[in-house]
Amino acid sequence: MTTLTPRHQEIAVPAATADDFANDSDAGLIERRRGYRSYTVFVVLFTCLGSASYGYAASIISTTLGQPSFITYMGLETRPNANGLIAAMVSLFYVGGIGGAFCHAWMSNAYGRKVSIIAGNTIVLIGGALTTGAVNPAMFIVFRFVTGWGAFQSLASVPLWVGEIVPPRDRGRLVDIHAVQLNFGYTLAGYIGVGFYFFSGNEQWRAALSFVMLFPAILLAGIHWMPESPRYLLSKGRVEEAWAVVQRLRSDPQDPSNEYADREFYQMRKQLELDATLKASYLEICRRPSYRKRALITIYLFFSLVSSGVLVINSYGALLYSELGYDATGVLLLQAGWTLTGLVMNAVAMTFADKLPRPYLISLGFVLCTLTLIVEVALQKNFLYTKHTGGLSAAVAMLFLFFIFYSLTLDGTSYFYIGELWPSHLRAQGFTLALVTLCVINIAWVEAAPYAFAAIGWKYYIFFVVLSALAAVVSFLTFPDTLHKPLEEIALLFGDSDQVVVDQRQLAGAHLPRDMLNAEDAGMEKS
Repeated sequence: MTTLTPRHQEIAVPAATADDFANDSDAGLIERRRGYRSYTVFVVLFTCLGSASYGYAASIISTTLGQPSFITYMGLETRPNANGLIAAMVSLFYVGGIGGAFCHAWMSNAYGRKVSIIAGNTIVLIGGALTTGAVNPAMFIVFRFVTGWGAFQSLASVPLWVGEIVPPRDRGRLVDIHAVQLNFGYTLAGYIGVGFYFFSGNEQWRAALSFVMLFPAILLAGIHWMPESPRYLLSKGRVEEAWAVVQRLRSDPQDPSNEYADREFYQMRKQLELDATLKASYLEICRRPSYRKRALITIYLFFSLVSSGVLVINSYGALLYSELGYDATGVLLLQAGWTLTGLVMNAVAMTFADKLPRPYLISLGFVLCTLTLIVEVALQKNFLYTKHTGGLSAAVAMLFLFFIFYSLTLDGTSYFYIGELWPSHLRAQGFTLALVTLCVINIAWVEAAPYAFAAIGWKYYIFFVVLSALAAVVSFLTFPDTLHKPLEEIALLFGDSDQVVVDQRQLAGAHLPRDMLNAEDAGMEKS
């Protein structure tokens, strides 16, 4: 491959091949350098309030269903279709999520990653307000749908944005902030639900629901000052803006010449020039074998995540703990403690997210979840509806241990892994496929859950055991490892060498002159 400098001199840069990934330890100082600063961490922490927005909106339904005042107000104690209404209150959130996921792909590509985050959180703000004011089950269900639309648009847009602004060697750790914030939303919903349970009155459940508006309001107040994804800016020809973002994100006192930023930006720019010539449609995903493989991995991973049972446990935690013999106060405290466990474990996961090969980490997670669920099934089979304190306590402990393993290995990993698999021009569509799968499969599991628990009880977990065990094998044997790879080089793992313009090792090895990195043919000037 040859590239022209501004003086139109050809400089040879060897074509990228899969062999360039053979020995990651050969990476030079530029690749080993951290490549981010406290400003990067701050903007990720702030924008991931959009993840907390989803977490609170998704989780508050569990504590709401555990509030006697809500059950009484909505007449769920006496309605003959109470189980159906409860299922609709939970599942319509995910039906709305399907629309939000598709809206995210269109809006992120057309108007920007930030615009999609803004739109999603605006919808959550409106939906949260109207859900809080619901006067009957029908109104509550409709605006849970609206809230789900916005929450899933935010859930898709935030990790996409984070993955595109952070450096490759710390991408897992920094995208895991998304999972930490998501679980912070879960945890806050749990403890606010506990707090308002002890308030007297018939409508204290509304106060807990009103906090759905907290995170979107804070995020919308400050997102104007957050940077747009430089990859999106480059895709729209806004080169100077993109360079300003990269320079600020990668500024490092140990690299006063901005060599790291120069090389990363050059690779982004050249890759986006190629991506602009490629088709970005769902039909193209079906046509090209390497895109189909990405789609199958994406869909199967999120199918398996939902089929582990984690969202059923989250949505119906209050009912599960009640079935295990706990009173209303104990149920709410256990549900809050369960989500707090996830928050802590996701923070712990940041310490090793970028140290283990991605397929190993994912497969290990499914193995541990499978083993935990097997024990849970055995305990519920023998001690459910008994007064055996030890057995019931062990069953609760297994639900906690399950979430510990899930949070350490799968929760954050799934989001940064999907972001890594897809090329820039299809990354938004990749997240859409992931979250539509999550919504559709979760609707099936959650809609069936109240009837299944009533009809077959503990046997419902057997489905989760079998599917999680299968996922452990499939992920270990077939998923490619994207650890530490620049996003622009992932195509090599799928045999698409024609879609990789520049490899970082080759770029460093070519000893490129400064004026090549400052190529005028991109319309960019740097001082």
